[in-house]
Amino acid sequence: MADIRDITGKNPKLTGTRGVDLPTGTTGERDTTYGSGTLRFNSTTNLMEYYTGTDWKAVDAPPTITQFTVDGGADVTSAIIDSQAGGDATIEVKGSLFDTTGAIVTFVGESGSNEIIAVQSITRNSSNLLTVTVTRSDFDNTNEPYTLKVTNGSGLAATLTGAISADTSPSFATASGSIGTIIEGATDFSGLSSVVATDADSDTVTHTISAGALPSGMSLNTNGTFAGTEGGGAATYNFTVQAATTDATITRAFSLVVQVPPSDGSTPALAARSCKTIFDLGPSYQGSGNNGVYYITNYGTISAQQHYCLMDSSYSSGGWTLLYAGSSSKNQWGGSNYQFNLNNAATPSPTTLYARNRSGTFTPTGSDKFMMRREDNNDYLVHTVGTWQAGSSWAYLNGHATLAWSGSTVNSSGQTLSGIVEFECCAVSGGCQTNGGDLCGFGKGSAHGCYNGNPPGGDTCYGGSWAHPTCPGGTNCLAWGPQGNIEGTYVSYWFRRDSAGE
Repeated sequence: MADIRDITGKNPKLTGTRGVDLPTGTTGERDTTYGSGTLRFNSTTNLMEYYTGTDWKAVDAPPTITQFTVDGGADVTSAIIDSQAGGDATIEVKGSLFDTTGAIVTFVGESGSNEIIAVQSITRNSSNLLTVTVTRSDFDNTNEPYTLKVTNGSGLAATLTGAISADTSPSFATASGSIGTIIEGATDFSGLSSVVATDADSDTVTHTISAGALPSGMSLNTNGTFAGTEGGGAATYNFTVQAATTDATITRAFSLVVQVPPSDGSTPALAARSCKTIFDLGPSYQGSGNNGVYYITNYGTISAQQHYCLMDSSYSSGGWTLLYAGSSSKNQWGGSNYQFNLNNAATPSPTTLYARNRSGTFTPTGSDKFMMRREDNNDYLVHTVGTWQAGSSWAYLNGHATLAWSGSTVNSSGQTLSGIVEFECCAVSGGCQTNGGDLCGFGKGSAHGCYNGNPPGGDTCYGGSWAHPTCPGGTNCLAWGPQGNIEGTYVSYWFRRDSAGE
């Protein structure tokens, strides 16, 4: 028979190791007959509960959160979710006392609208582990950081503040690898590809070198641009750039090449073989803006000397070396010298009386080109050498000098001038002493169009003419074919070695 002794008004002492068997029932079977202080076990929530007179309260301990992982990463207490990466992220929440049933996980924004991010799925792996998936795009940068919250069925909850930041990592526009080439001593790095990273959230990005090194003297500004003066010398330099915001960091490996300066004729030490070799260095050395004086070795046959280079590609391409300039064929130079045996100390210029002694230097050959240009209107002719006659002295025969013959001549329109096959010169010792005759010309070989071409055949001469029908009194003058006398106009003489490709 059951023990039904009345213990009203007494404080019984319970002994032994056996627990107290409380009344058990579902939430729907709660009985408030006895008022406040009623204690029972709720089989729906699997928790003891008591009645306060107005509400039922569960008897429970709150859960705890110690750390979590994102997409299988390391255990952390804070992490970043890239809200623009798309898809879902998997988060493992680690702690204790997670409900067998009813534990839920939310992410609560702590700024802006206090946005709450709901999970897509939740799995209770154990009382110490919950696995949830969340949609990355649900996280908003304006509401970060998000608090991680686990709420048990009793309503008791644990939080981990500042757990999730919604951010997009900075990104580099330039692929890893070489960003280009600079020369020793460079201060201009605009030709290198960018190593600047940008951030989709408009966060400030700070750039640093995290591995490897730039050439000595060069540095990386925090905004990702280069500064300083290259001082490391010719080599390949490998380095890693770290781009960091307050929430995210990425790195990318790059390299750059430092080369010795090109022989661009800018100094005697960087003297080029010819104007053509400078022209062939590329666009930075081409165009009318690059016309001017450079140091040249004339294909390695002389020490570095200043020569005027015509880089303007309007003249049958560019890379022409100025040989001679004058404005008259009447004894502008004294003595008995040939034009290309003359020398003066004037600064090379196509509009100044100028000559440089070519004797004993390089020797032109077939397919090389000479050009004459009028400086008053920039009209020009180009003569391609057939056979070079003048040898290394540049003075074939004593007097009249057929420097080259059996070639061809075209005008500025690219039209071939019929019969103009010779490049001829004359000096006073060659019979020009009466009327001068200090310049060379392109003429007809059969009639020596510049120096034996009696009128009216003399109109075959372009340049210094001995007998052109338009020359005053039948004497010498500068002529320009059918246009006749141009005495007083500067005519410049140029050379370009095309046969050797330089």
